[in-house]
Amino acid sequence: MLSNSVIAKAIRFSLISGAATAALTAPAVFAATDDEKVERIEVTGSRIKRTDMETATPVTVLSADDMAKQGFTNIQDALESLTSTTSAMTTQSVHGFTPAASSISLRGAGPSRTLTLINGKRLNQYPKPANGTDNFVDTANLPMEAVQRIEILQTGGSAVYGADAVGGVINIILKKDFEGIALKYRHGDTFEGGGASDRIALSVGASSDRGNVSSFIEFTDNQQLKATDRENFGLHTDKVPHSEFSQYSSYGARIAGGSGARALTDAECTAGGFFWDAARNLCGYDRSKWRDLQPESTRFISSTNFNYELSDDISFVGRLDFAEAKSTTRIEPMAINDYNIKVDGNSLTVSNGDLSKTFADKTTALGGDFANATDGDYYYVRRLHEFSNRMGETKTRNYFFTAGLEGVVFEDYNWDASVNYGRTNVDVFRGGYATVAGMFDYITAGDNGNSLLKNMTADDVEAASYSPFEKAQSTQKNVQANITGSAFEMPEGDALFAFGAEYTEQDYQTESDSESAKGNILTTGGSSGAGDRSFWATYAELSIPVLDVLTVDAAVRYDRYSDFGGNLSPQIAIEYRPLEELLVRGSVSSVFRAPDMHRVYGDATNGFNQVIDFKQCQAMGGTPGQPHSDTKINEICNELHITTKTGANKDLEAETGYTASIGAVWGGESLNASLDLWEWKLDDMVSDISASKAAREYEQYENMLTRDADGTITHIDAVAQNLAFQKVRGIDLSAGYNWDLNNLGELKLNFKGTYILLSEGQLAPTDPVEDDIDNGGLPQYRANLVLGWFIDDFETTLGAYHTARMHGMQYKSFKESAENAGTEFDESAHEVASQTKWNLTAGYTITDDIKVKAGVVNLFDAGPNFDPTATSWPHYQRSIYNARGREWFLEGEVKF
Repeated sequence: MLSNSVIAKAIRFSLISGAATAALTAPAVFAATDDEKVERIEVTGSRIKRTDMETATPVTVLSADDMAKQGFTNIQDALESLTSTTSAMTTQSVHGFTPAASSISLRGAGPSRTLTLINGKRLNQYPKPANGTDNFVDTANLPMEAVQRIEILQTGGSAVYGADAVGGVINIILKKDFEGIALKYRHGDTFEGGGASDRIALSVGASSDRGNVSSFIEFTDNQQLKATDRENFGLHTDKVPHSEFSQYSSYGARIAGGSGARALTDAECTAGGFFWDAARNLCGYDRSKWRDLQPESTRFISSTNFNYELSDDISFVGRLDFAEAKSTTRIEPMAINDYNIKVDGNSLTVSNGDLSKTFADKTTALGGDFANATDGDYYYVRRLHEFSNRMGETKTRNYFFTAGLEGVVFEDYNWDASVNYGRTNVDVFRGGYATVAGMFDYITAGDNGNSLLKNMTADDVEAASYSPFEKAQSTQKNVQANITGSAFEMPEGDALFAFGAEYTEQDYQTESDSESAKGNILTTGGSSGAGDRSFWATYAELSIPVLDVLTVDAAVRYDRYSDFGGNLSPQIAIEYRPLEELLVRGSVSSVFRAPDMHRVYGDATNGFNQVIDFKQCQAMGGTPGQPHSDTKINEICNELHITTKTGANKDLEAETGYTASIGAVWGGESLNASLDLWEWKLDDMVSDISASKAAREYEQYENMLTRDADGTITHIDAVAQNLAFQKVRGIDLSAGYNWDLNNLGELKLNFKGTYILLSEGQLAPTDPVEDDIDNGGLPQYRANLVLGWFIDDFETTLGAYHTARMHGMQYKSFKESAENAGTEFDESAHEVASQTKWNLTAGYTITDDIKVKAGVVNLFDAGPNFDPTATSWPHYQRSIYNARGREWFLEGEVKF
């Protein structure tokens, strides 16, 4: 490394200012004088310890100071702000399988294809898969106060880290060698109410002449944010003016089927606790008033690092992490249509599967609801609001332990070896549910049964109620060793190498209670299964200084899995420095991803979904997504409740592909910038067809659909399979500039942007290639601009976070419908507007030991941008936007 490299100075500047530049790949290492020895460090994306801070693979760094300046509350918020993050799974997903967990997707690869590490070591996977199918690493319980920085490798890393590193690698580097005691408290709240948060963090560290022990303890309390708290965003009710597709649920209280059955009047409907929908002349329901936008939660996180010099050349190092969290999510009460009622002459029969009871006199059965009904099949459509909210309490406990040795041999060779163990336990307890048999017993009780058009008593609710539960656990055991140093001498310097091996065992199990496993609980599915796998890997890297200005890096890794075989992942990268200020770089590597364990070993995931039956809707003369005066047509065209099942596949193969990037980094005294063009592609991607897609594109997926005698969808069945391919290409641009204002301090400006040039895929080899950007739901670019002013003991930061305009999530369907109907399609009317959020923070150092900070997040109260093609609440894409609104925080820190 040039000891006074201008690029190195730019990188040091970007660390100090918190800039997220792609040139940065390591902690600040100050240039040595000629007689000093420069410390070698490990850079994310490589296991070679080197003195150079710039590498051929682009890496973004978020320092702890940078995250604090921009007002981020936790690691998830910081990761969501990255321009390379295309979507995120957050706790807004209150109806999903994992409402207490979070994750992000880099480069559009998906959360399961984004590798997350702490100090370069793999984390245990969350035992409950997202959507009941995809394994991922939960970012909700990662420690905030213990973080020194986050390094994000923005290209594939399979040649170094193995599977899952397709979209990129998130490496969270924790603080070490902390000394003293520090106490920090932060309180935040929203201007419109709901979602307040408190965080208390204690840092304790002690050192001797041979070692250090540092502990970081953190407790966070987040209050519930309800839909009714966001009337200003139109989320407090089902029927909102900004969406022509919004409407109250037709699942209030009514009888569907033939003719002549009793119907509730306006007065009876409202008196029963429902909502009279005058537009459709039916007894409906306003679900949004019962929903969470963010669950209440508490989290306790602790992380203890230790290191001790056993001798001059050997140190004992380790870490012990523990986290415990509880999250409670609430959604609207159950909606059922599960009991068939057959009228035949004067008799009436109630049935569900093997359950059946016949009443001799229809005029007195079930409160006389069917006294005047003609022969035929009927069913109650009913919102069981007497059971109150459906709620889920999720308790999560994370354990991680690592211990090992690291040292130096023959003065120039660094080595390390460690054993690592991780475990995650998740217990989910639910309330507000009933058994199929319990409700059947209520409907058919006594000589005449009960009418579901009348409210149930508290005793009746208690008799039919059931509290489902689920227990899940995953573990990971790992042993790894690595050595790095000089391989041989070259005229332009030493060729450096790294060589290592690791062995890992993984297992998971998730089990529902017996009644849920049998499918005996109304309106709730389950995701059970168990499996284990082991794999070993060996890898090697070599960095060769071919010329004074040219370095070639090569890496190769072989992984061997017990359940699907082996995979070889090579990588080659080039670093070219024609000028002291300029680095030109490029890399190409093979990537792969092992099939998710749940997709291989899991039992069938049973669930419930709401779809539009496009085929049946059009056959009955309706328009998909549009209200209709006929109750049956309206249900089929807007709110058809169905059951779903997603099965595992033990014959799945690994996904394989490549990533490539080429770019340049400029580093000057005041200006630093980088530009990178990147691309990744995966073949044989594992996925399944979503229920909404299968119903929408029924001609292609008719074999997945089960229809009743009338032709209406009742069930959708999907199996995980290796499909075709996905390819994504884009550009990253970053720049930073600082001004010395003399007596007025320093001004620092940093920009980061990602533009997606191409995102396309194919579900099956015979299918057409789909354009994801045109189809909708994917912003083509994101950009961040952060301005910081520093003068004496005061600092302030203004950040702008921009998401581009994009096509709506169902843009493709609306466009095809217009084309099929021969009508003009208005593109702009089916797009989601762009959004820019602003954060403003300020901090003051009162003394060396006392600091205060305050800020406003989302300064101008930007709400979620509503999607004109979203036919159901909340009418915006929760993986991109949130409804927290404007919020403020105060923070104080005291060191002892």
